[in-house]
Amino acid sequence: MPTFYGGGPIETVSQTISSEDYANAYYAAYCASSPLRRRWVRAGIFLSAAIVIASCIPCYRAHFSTFWVPCGGIVLALAFCFLFGFVQPNDLKKWGARLYRSNALWSIPQQVEIYRDSVVIKNSYEQILEYWTDFSMCMETGSAFIAAGGRERELLIIKKQDLPNERVEAISAALSGAFAARYLKSGH
Repeated sequence: MPTFYGGGPIETVSQTISSEDYANAYYAAYCASSPLRRRWVRAGIFLSAAIVIASCIPCYRAHFSTFWVPCGGIVLALAFCFLFGFVQPNDLKKWGARLYRSNALWSIPQQVEIYRDSVVIKNSYEQILEYWTDFSMCMETGSAFIAAGGRERELLIIKKQDLPNERVEAISAALSGAFAARYLKSGH
């Protein structure tokens, strides 16, 4: 396969990243960075805590004349369950959209050239060369390839929209080879 210094790119993708694309990629990269950052894991922890507290009510009631303290704990745990299950994901996506709006260069149409060892991102104002070793991880979702943790771009998004299956498979093979164990496939 060609490198940046030894031939043409494996694939070239022309795209424009929208605020929604960036927000979804930001949230997907956030969730993929640790299992404890996934919404249902956090919500499940607090739902389990509410169930454990509820199961302790008879014991608590035997020692004390009231059961309002465990009920308060249950309500608090369920509130955190709701927060991590529904509120926080929307807030993280809003934060990703705010980050996108903070850099006008991300909304300009760009051309992404994918090489074996690197990627070149070009638009009318800049040209960025990033090596795959600069990124901490790469994930493939149903709509995009997302590389996170780069030096110049925190998130590199390569949209699958309008790409034929053979080009998507070629990009997938190149990225999975470059990232190896740091490459994740997700159904998002």
